[in-house]
Amino acid sequence: MFIANLLMGCASQLTTSDALAFEASQGNPHSSAAIGVFISRQQEHMYKFLVADIAKRRGNNNLATLYFFELAAETDDPRFAEQATKTALYARQYDMAAEAASLWIKLAPNNPYARQLLSRVLLLQNNPDKAVKRLEAILDKDNPDQVSALISKILEAQDDQTLALKFMEKLLAKQPNHPAVLLSYSRFLIKIEQFDKAIELLQRLLKQNPSHAEAVPLYAYLLDKQGKRSLALKWLKETLEKFPEQHKWRLMYARMLVDADEFEESIKQFKLLLSQDSQNQADILYALGVLSLQVKDNLAAKKYFLELLETRQKLNTARYYLGQIAQSAKELEKAISWYKQINGGSNYLNAHARIALILTEQGKLNQAIKHLQSLHVERPEDVITLMLLEAELLNDQKQYPQVMKIYDRILDSVPDNIDVLYQRAMLHEKMGNIKLFEQDLRRLLKIDPENADALNALGYTLTVHTDRYQEAYKLIDQALQLSPDDYYILDSMGWVKYKLGQYAKAIEYLRKAQSKREDPEIAAHLGEVLWVNGEQEEAKKVWEKAQKTFPNDENLREVMRRFLNSKKNGET
Repeated sequence: MFIANLLMGCASQLTTSDALAFEASQGNPHSSAAIGVFISRQQEHMYKFLVADIAKRRGNNNLATLYFFELAAETDDPRFAEQATKTALYARQYDMAAEAASLWIKLAPNNPYARQLLSRVLLLQNNPDKAVKRLEAILDKDNPDQVSALISKILEAQDDQTLALKFMEKLLAKQPNHPAVLLSYSRFLIKIEQFDKAIELLQRLLKQNPSHAEAVPLYAYLLDKQGKRSLALKWLKETLEKFPEQHKWRLMYARMLVDADEFEESIKQFKLLLSQDSQNQADILYALGVLSLQVKDNLAAKKYFLELLETRQKLNTARYYLGQIAQSAKELEKAISWYKQINGGSNYLNAHARIALILTEQGKLNQAIKHLQSLHVERPEDVITLMLLEAELLNDQKQYPQVMKIYDRILDSVPDNIDVLYQRAMLHEKMGNIKLFEQDLRRLLKIDPENADALNALGYTLTVHTDRYQEAYKLIDQALQLSPDDYYILDSMGWVKYKLGQYAKAIEYLRKAQSKREDPEIAAHLGEVLWVNGEQEEAKKVWEKAQKTFPNDENLREVMRRFLNSKKNGET
């Protein structure tokens, strides 16, 4: 190598101070008088190299560019031309960068990176005509894929979108059917969301080459992007009938079918891929397993996940789904066995939570809690998740004091955890301690003033347990402004309006809540307000309809008993 040879030949004669003296010399730096000693041509090149290197290190890019360029011209070494180009480009000396890049191409005519940088520099000079001329010279010499990548890099480096479009339009005018131009321009147009023009160019490219490896999936993606999924699916299907060996396209087709909820057809495509594509067996088996579960074919899903285990890939995922399949079949010991084999991954906590739930359902609450407490997790958030899982199990068994202790422990370490504050507040309300309930929610709202759930919960509970109706109304109104379509908040607004004596408004809000969700509590509220408003028959219809849907809801039954019994007893 030229530089290495220079270093080996001259290292004993040169010092940094020599180079600095050369940099500082006046007059003609090439003359021996400039440094007071006779030096050979080779030594002179070494001096220039050292000066250029030191200048670049010190941020004097103009001087560095000058010497790198002179070295390239004198030695015909393209590496110096490359250094000159890059240094000038970094210094935004675009005229010098263009000159250096031109020399670089002359010295290394087959180097695509040199041409790429030259085109980029010409674009930066706002000269798309020259850029096109430089690039056009290589379009028929290099591999189309390499040229396409080169054009894409040029466009990526261009901040001025208008200039980039002008460049591509001129290039397209010169080369209207060149595959690299059509493909790279299409990509750029998709990036800037000019989809119609991109479609036109891709159609032109596919007319020339219907099996273009990159144009086919790009065209299907673009159709889908424009909301024409059915057309994209139809076109992909027809294309695959002509070119059935194209696995990547089939994989795209199968995934697009999933997005279109066409699960049965997607399964057919993945089965074809399973027999054709030996490189992606694990991914295909996984997809087939999940899709089989989607169409409720648990037997097929089990088969695919067992086969997935044999690939020794996605082991934890396969075990998780096999556990789910066993659990749904009431094979609880098998399910626990599969879940216990999961030793990491995204399903780790879910799997062990399922073990705890199974044990709890079997009446083994203590064993379930011990299992959760035995798990090893490192992230603090996972520790909290396990504690909350334990709290949920205890809460389901109405062991509220133990649940409260867990919430207290979490909030001692993470006092601003709004989720736990909310849950503890709800538990205080359940245990009848409205003062502590309000205290926790007020604290939560200091942290997150626009928390609609907290605003609604506080407003509704004040409505139910106190006579602070105006204060409750303001809280619920704020929550409703944040979440105007939330049926729970609409229900709360209807209830507080009822307490304020505004029956017509109350009915309006409650009917709106009921239109969004069939819920026994909303029905109980609506029926009560209708009844008090003198619309007893309508109230009965609301209650009876809700009772058919929710026959075991105790609150609904209690409200019906209270009002219907009062009518029997002659009360108003």
